Amino acid sequence: MPRRRRVGLSALTGAVVLGAIAAPGAAAHVTVQPAASRPADLQRYRVIVPNEKSTATVGVDLKLPAGVTFALAEQVSGWRVKVVKSGSAISELRWRGGPVPPGGYAELRFIARNPVKIGRVEWKALQRYSDGSVVRWIGAASSEFPAPATTLSESAVPVDVVSTHGEAAPAGAAAAGAAATPATPGAGDGDTERDGLTLAVAILAALLGAAALALQLTRGR
Repeated sequence: MPRRRRVGLSALTGAVVLGAIAAPGAAAHVTVQPAASRPADLQRYRVIVPNEKSTATVGVDLKLPAGVTFALAEQVSGWRVKVVKSGSAISELRWRGGPVPPGGYAELRFIARNPVKIGRVEWKALQRYSDGSVVRWIGAASSEFPAPATTLSESAVPVDVVSTHGEAAPAGAAAAGAAATPATPGAGDGDTERDGLTLAVAILAALLGAAALALQLTRGR
């Protein structure tokens, strides 16, 4: 009887493993991080591309959401990247190279100016394989192949935001910077230093006067 239970458990475990292999994309999706950002921020994004198929990943096409007016792709070793425009607007980033072997993943990076809007924006992606097959990550959030998405909100915590000259620092950065930055002498600091010097001279004069008085009293005795 115990032996039969062990065999049943092994069969169940094997079925679970086979089910996981038979459903590529069910566990790991192509994602864009961070998942939350602020409108109009110049955001540094990471595209995480896992490979759960038996052939290598050799290409990724990422469609940019409407409202993205600026994008730069980071050069990643082993990959070529092309910025595709539709008229004067940037519409897509295309990476070719790798390859990403089965069981591995790639991390591709880019900078984009977020749309000036509140809500969910999608980065629809195509994952291309060496056998010519394509997995389309363009579906709804509840689908088997959901599109990567970012939620834009004014209350999002800034992560990997690129600061440019003249832009305000992320929330909390100003206070931290003020604590870490040494004070620079200003117009009023010279007056403070002079007041301190005057007080020191007065104390020294009082001490010298007291010493002279004590010396005279000693001689008188």
